[in-house]
Amino acid sequence: MKKKALTASLEDYLETIYHIIEDKQAARVKEIAKRLEVNNSSVTGALKTLSKKGLLNYAPYDVITLTDTGEEIALDVIRRHRVLKKFITNILCIEGETADDAACMMEHSVTPEVLERIVRFVEFTEVCPRSGKEWISGFRRFCDSNFSLEQCQDNAERCMGDLKEMPVTCNRANQTPTPLSSVPEGAKARLVSYGKKTVQGKRFTELGITPGSLFEIEGIASETGDINVEVRGYHLTVRKVDAKKVMVVQFEG
Repeated sequence: MKKKALTASLEDYLETIYHIIEDKQAARVKEIAKRLEVNNSSVTGALKTLSKKGLLNYAPYDVITLTDTGEEIALDVIRRHRVLKKFITNILCIEGETADDAACMMEHSVTPEVLERIVRFVEFTEVCPRSGKEWISGFRRFCDSNFSLEQCQDNAERCMGDLKEMPVTCNRANQTPTPLSSVPEGAKARLVSYGKKTVQGKRFTELGITPGSLFEIEGIASETGDINVEVRGYHLTVRKVDAKKVMVVQFEG
């Protein structure tokens, strides 16, 4: 799909409409105006513009739905927001409304190349034994207090001592590939391979989920065994039957 040129405001409308439909199964002018804190006439004007661009279906007094292209762009905006908010929260240690507002502003201008590096950097900090929680925790303490040169030197010496005692491994992963279906809730796993000709495999390919991508298991449906995962800024549901064909290496701890 060739991405249509949209203003930040119009991207916000698509993102908001997607969320409303997700929550209430239908979107109307009044609800859109309420969420974006604008008047009804502004919403109507934006809807007409988006309709002309073929991104949504709009008629006065009727429910509003996204076209396939409109939904694809909305999901891309949502993904950018999630990736940036995770980076701002987990790496820069800025939380709450401040992080959300910053992600909202950045999501409209970040390039695909920069977003890709941010995704990879966040993954790196989650699995690399020389970074992780301790490294981020140290940065948080550095930001929240007035560190002296002596304190920095002491911390550096302590970290070097820890590294010398650390086993020589590239990561904490169990290197034996296992099916995604066997990874427990809350764990992380690195993608090794998947059936590219399967429906799920084609979906992964379209989303840029390639070998090396990091999965976080967010939940497993008790009745069906379907798996909810976060990967590369997407929140996806992988059916149990498909998860058995997705091979990963699981990380310990």
